[in-house]
Amino acid sequence: MASLYHNSSLPLSSPHHFTASSHHGSSAAVPRSAAPASLACHCKPTPREQHDADDLLRALQSNGNGILHTESPPPQSLADSRSDGEDSGGGGGKRRHSSRLRARDCAERIMALPAEERVKVLDLLQRDDAALTVSDYNDVLSALARAGDHATALALFRAMPRPDAHSFAVAVRCLCLQGSPDEAKRLLDEMVGRGFAPGPSTFSAVVGCLCKRGRVSKAVAVLDAMRAAGCEPTIRTYNSLVGGLCYVGRLEEARDLLHTLKKNNDGSQPAPDIYTYTIVLDGFCKVGRTDEAMAIFHDAVAAGLSPTIFTYNALLNGHCKEGNPLRAYGLLMEMCTGNGNDTASPPKPDKISFGIVLPALLRAGESDAAWQTYRRMGRAGFEADGRALDTLARGLCRRCATDLSALRDAREVFARLVASGHEPASYAYCLMAQALARGGEVDAALALLGDMARKGYALRKRAYTDVVRALCDKARVRDAVRVLAMVVARGFVPGRNAFDALLGELARQGRWHDAMAVYAAAVKRGVVVSWKQHLGSKEARPTEEEKPLQLGVLQ
Repeated sequence: MASLYHNSSLPLSSPHHFTASSHHGSSAAVPRSAAPASLACHCKPTPREQHDADDLLRALQSNGNGILHTESPPPQSLADSRSDGEDSGGGGGKRRHSSRLRARDCAERIMALPAEERVKVLDLLQRDDAALTVSDYNDVLSALARAGDHATALALFRAMPRPDAHSFAVAVRCLCLQGSPDEAKRLLDEMVGRGFAPGPSTFSAVVGCLCKRGRVSKAVAVLDAMRAAGCEPTIRTYNSLVGGLCYVGRLEEARDLLHTLKKNNDGSQPAPDIYTYTIVLDGFCKVGRTDEAMAIFHDAVAAGLSPTIFTYNALLNGHCKEGNPLRAYGLLMEMCTGNGNDTASPPKPDKISFGIVLPALLRAGESDAAWQTYRRMGRAGFEADGRALDTLARGLCRRCATDLSALRDAREVFARLVASGHEPASYAYCLMAQALARGGEVDAALALLGDMARKGYALRKRAYTDVVRALCDKARVRDAVRVLAMVVARGFVPGRNAFDALLGELARQGRWHDAMAVYAAAVKRGVVVSWKQHLGSKEARPTEEEKPLQLGVLQ
């Protein structure tokens, strides 16, 4: 069976013999009787994988250590499990009973293992307790840990009669992966107290778990114990400690430790790698000290290290958090073009890189840079999320007030927003309608207002006023009246500017009867409009067929 932290797998044992794995400890080969036919059929994998937990439970009933318990015993502490083993006389009945695997607890997890490992585990489970070696237990322990069932793996570890160094190492890592740093440290201390020598990966796992919880002082104590045991810390160990110092805000100490590792020339300590530098500069970026982070970045490049995408993303995030999105934009463009000032070829930006810079530019109102970032993002094969598209569409629509050339870009982003399945906000609809009206695309603006009304969105005054003005500029007074009727039907009173635009166009067309009707509708709703300014404003311009207006709800 594969070891927990390696990808290689040992060959399956033969149907009648099993030899202990050498990497788990020494154990003589133990002959065993042929497996029952009922179990053999369950151990044989099939293309359809027709095994299920119930079949496994029935199969395990036929062997010595597959006893089905109706109730699970109360949980044991690590100390309790150890003392039980000593009191039982080293393998007596009590010890053997507690070492039996509870099939109901393990069946579903075992069924989730890959076919080869599942067959191996079932092959081991059919043996009697007296025939199981420490290597057998370690195989099952590693398989459960690899399957992610750390709780069951720890329960099996507590039930083992005589765990060895490998058993302790797997259990310590399971506790670390569970996020239990105090329990992991206690088990590590017990492992050392029993005379076992933990490896660098075991020590490093505990240091990392403690640092992730901010227990830096305990992590330093483990580091000291690691040196005292004659086990030299690796750069992974130091990286965990540097990360812990940054996590608790001790940035200067983290930087000092980085400099200590960098100045080491006698080989007593490992040299810092790019991840060491990245962890420290990320810590400075998160508290708005980007200039100091950039100095650390330059040090890494001067040391001959190649910054990774994580390094650059940390700097991008720092610039944006500090309120300098244009600096982040410049760094992002260096990544896109591959022409960095510090390295020959910076890494290409990923989706996270764009996701950091684009929202920051939008929040700062830098719509030009945001649009270029969006275009670069599309060329790189990434899609902006709905929220970013919504904000970008708003920014481009606002630009249309001074630059109508942005209308095409605004329409493209708005169409992409709708196609993405993200429903635009009411404000985005209104700004898009305004931009279309200002650009002379009144039919599209009118259709957009109709969509808003059908979806129950509130019509903003500036949006429908701009649409009414655009319609009146094209002498389409009937459509303008329909827009105002739509506003009234939703319980709102059109503003003065909308009524003025409609009255002015009717006066220019000489349709005084219709103009008087619109004026009366405005006064009826308490809207004060200037009638005199429209007198004598008739001029020659194309008009609609002069039929009396049907004011409908406006009357």
